[in-house]
Formats: sequence, C-alpha cells, structure tokens
Amino acid sequence: MKGQQLALSVALTETATFGSFHAGPNTAAVNTLRELLAPGAGLALLLHGPSGSGKTHLSQALTAAAAEQNLATALLDFSQPENCAAENLLGLEKKKLIVLDGLDHHALDEDFTLALLRLLDAVKSRSGNLLLTARKSGPQLNFARPDLETRIAAAASYGLKPLSDEDRARLLTLHAHERGLHLPDDVAHYLLRHLPRDVGSLMSAVKTLDAASLAQQRRLTIPFVQSVLLRA
Repeated sequence: MKGQQLALSVALTETATFGSFHAGPNTAAVNTLRELLAPGAGLALLLHGPSGSGKTHLSQALTAAAAEQNLATALLDFSQPENCAAENLLGLEKKKLIVLDGLDHHALDEDFTLALLRLLDAVKSRSGNLLLTARKSGPQLNFARPDLETRIAAAASYGLKPLSDEDRARLLTLHAHERGLHLPDDVAHYLLRHLPRDVGSLMSAVKTLDAASLAQQRRLTIPFVQSVLLRA
C-alpha cells in the first residue's frame, strides 16, 4: 500500500477488502462503489444502512483499493468524535477520492456543516470522487443547512440490504477462508443460530476462533467452537 497517497484518521483493517465482502443483495451498490476508483469521474455516492451492514468494511475496502492504484485518497471516520471538527476537512478537495464514513454518528456543529458544504462544492468543481456513509438515508439526515441536504440528495444513494441466512453463512465461510481457516457448513450455521446476527459480531467470532484454532492446533468443530465461545 502506497501510504504517501493516503490521509487517514483510522488504521485500515487488513481483511477489509472487496474480496472479503459477500455482496449478496448489495451487488449493485458494490459495483457502483468500484466506479469511484476512476479518477476524475466526478461521482458522489451515499451508502446507508444500520450498524453492522458493512459500511465501514466497504469504506476501508475502497480506500485500500485506491491506495493500490496510487490514487490520492482521504478517509475520515466520524464514529470518532475528535474527527468531527471543521478543520479536518480543510484541503481534502485536493484528493482524487474522499471517503467520509459514519456521517451521522455524532451531532455536527454549524462550523462543520458549513465546511462540509464547501468541501462538497469544491470536490464537484474539481471532478473528484466522494463516498459518504451514514446509518440513515439522505432525507433522514436532517442537517441544519437545507443547502447541504440538497447537495447530499444529488448523490447516488444505496441502502445496504440485510443478508439472508445463506448469504451470512457464505460471508462467514469467505471471511474464514481469507484467514486461511476452514469453516465447515455445520459450524457456520451453528454460529448463525447462537450469535448476534450483525456482521461485526460474526466477524469478531471468526477472529476469536482463528486465534484459538491456531493456538490449540484444532479443527473447527461444533464442540470446539462451543468451548471457545463459552470462554470468550
């Protein structure tokens, strides 16, 4: 990864790649997201969905892919309150790709919303590409400035749809494979029956099982998984 091309407020997660994201019903959203890797396209995209739907994974996957292309990119994670300051947006319009993740995690003050409005206008004038993510759709964000709402409403918008049980099982298997771990189908479905169903919790469980399997040199079986997760 060519770090000199990146401005980050968060460390990228190694496994957050397009290859490790099972798109399922969100294939159109992911395909549109990939179009942001074409510099100078002047594209803006809003991804929205509940916590655990994959917004941060896709934000980081896009950033990692941009770095591989040596595309000057900025990623800001607004789940961290310290990043919700107007000065953090200064100069970002010079980047070819800007990723603003978690836009509605915290209340945004007037200075920030004005800076964001200016940034959106500057990015558009430079034909830069922009990804915004939020838990709510554009009309539900309720920014204090109507002109900011208008700018965001002009972006392409995709709501990330929940995965089916079969999609979640495939996601678990894929994530395990990325770690070099074989996850049998019966174990994947056991996890779905006994764990919280959000993607973050499932990925965390795979990470825990990977570490335990490596430490104890054990295959993933339901009894082994039960013993590990009961201790966790």
